[in-house]
Amino acid sequence: MFSFLNILRYGFIFIASFSSIYIYRYDNYGQFIVTLLLYMFLVVLDRFIHKLSAKKLLLCIDIIFSVWLCHTYGYLMFFISLSSLFVYVFLLHRGTRWLMLSIHLILLNVSFQHEQALWIICINSTFILTAVLLSLLQYSKNSHEDVIRLYDELRKDHYELDETRKRLIEFTHQVEATAQSGERERIARHLHDHIGHRLIRVKMMMEAAIQIMPSNYPHGMDLMNQIRDQLSGSMDDMRNTVKKMRPATSLTEEYAIDRLLEETGRATGIHTNLKVKGIPILLYPSLQIVLFKNAKEAITNALRHGNATSVEVILTFGNGEVCMAVSNTGEISPLSCTNTRQQGMGLSGMEERVKLVGGHMYIQWEYPFTIVTTLPVYNKNEVV
Repeated sequence: MFSFLNILRYGFIFIASFSSIYIYRYDNYGQFIVTLLLYMFLVVLDRFIHKLSAKKLLLCIDIIFSVWLCHTYGYLMFFISLSSLFVYVFLLHRGTRWLMLSIHLILLNVSFQHEQALWIICINSTFILTAVLLSLLQYSKNSHEDVIRLYDELRKDHYELDETRKRLIEFTHQVEATAQSGERERIARHLHDHIGHRLIRVKMMMEAAIQIMPSNYPHGMDLMNQIRDQLSGSMDDMRNTVKKMRPATSLTEEYAIDRLLEETGRATGIHTNLKVKGIPILLYPSLQIVLFKNAKEAITNALRHGNATSVEVILTFGNGEVCMAVSNTGEISPLSCTNTRQQGMGLSGMEERVKLVGGHMYIQWEYPFTIVTTLPVYNKNEVV
C-alpha cells in the first residue's frame, strides 16, 4: 500500500509541475524548476529518515513549502500540497494527525485568501474529502493488519490446541491401558483365587465320587449334589465377572425390566413374561429405579422362597400413575392361610422405597402370589 501511495504522491507532484509549465507563464522558469527540484529533494529525503521526531519536522517543512508554492505559482500547486496528506495521515497518531490537518488547511486558506470564494470552497472541499478518504483507507489498513494479527494468533492457538489435544489423547490412551491392565489383573486374580480353586475342588470331589459310588452309592450321590452346588456357584461368579467387564450403559438400559426378566430366565431356566398395558411414557429416573429394584426383589423372593417356575410382570400405564404387578406360580406361603401377614426385610425394603416416591404397595398372598407397586406419574409440564 505504501508503494502505491508513494507513486500516487509523485504523480501528483509531476502532473502539477509539468501542467504549470504549459499553462502558466512565469518570469523565471529556471527559478521555478529549481524550487520544484528542492521540494522533490525534501520528498525523497523523507524516505531515508526513520526517526519519528525528524520525520515530523520534515513534514512541517514540507507543508509550509508546499503552501508557499501554492501562494507563489498558482492553483495547480495545490495538488503538490495535497500530496503531503499521503504521508502524515498514515504516519502520525490520530490527535497529531488531525492537528496537522487543521494547520495545513488553515495555511492553504491563508495562501488563497485573495482568490474567489468559489475557488476557496472547491479547494477546502477537495482537501477535506481527500483527508476523509485517506483516513478511511488508513482505518481499513489498520483493520486489515488487526485481522492478520488475530488470524496469526488464532492459527498459533490452533496449533497449540491441536498439540494439547494430541497429548491429551495420548495420555487418555495411557490411562485407559493402565486401567485395563489393572482390571485384567483383578479379573485374573479373581478367576485364580475363587473360580480356579473351586474348580480344582470340584475335580477332586468328582474323582472321590467316582471312587465311592460303586461301593457307597448314597455317599457318592451326596458328593455329586455338592459338586452341582459348587458348579452353580462357579457359574454365578463367572456370570458376575463377565457382567462387570461389560461397558457402562445408560440409565434406561441399566434399569430395564425386560432385560432383567431375560437374564433371569436365561440364568435360572424359568419362564418369564412381560406385559405392557396402556400408553408407555418416559418415567423419571427415581421411578424407574424403584420399579426395577422392586421387580428384582420380587423375582428373587419367588425363586428363593416359592420355588417358582414362572414369573410374570404386568406394567400398566394409567392416568397419573404407573402400576407394576409381579406374580409367580410358586408355592403359597403357609402364612397365607392365617390372618397375620409377616413381611421379611426384602418386602419391607420394597415398601419403604415405594413410600419415598409417594406410591403404595399391595401384596396378594393368595395364589398366584402377587406384589403390586403403584407409583404416581407427574407430567414434566405440570407445576409442582
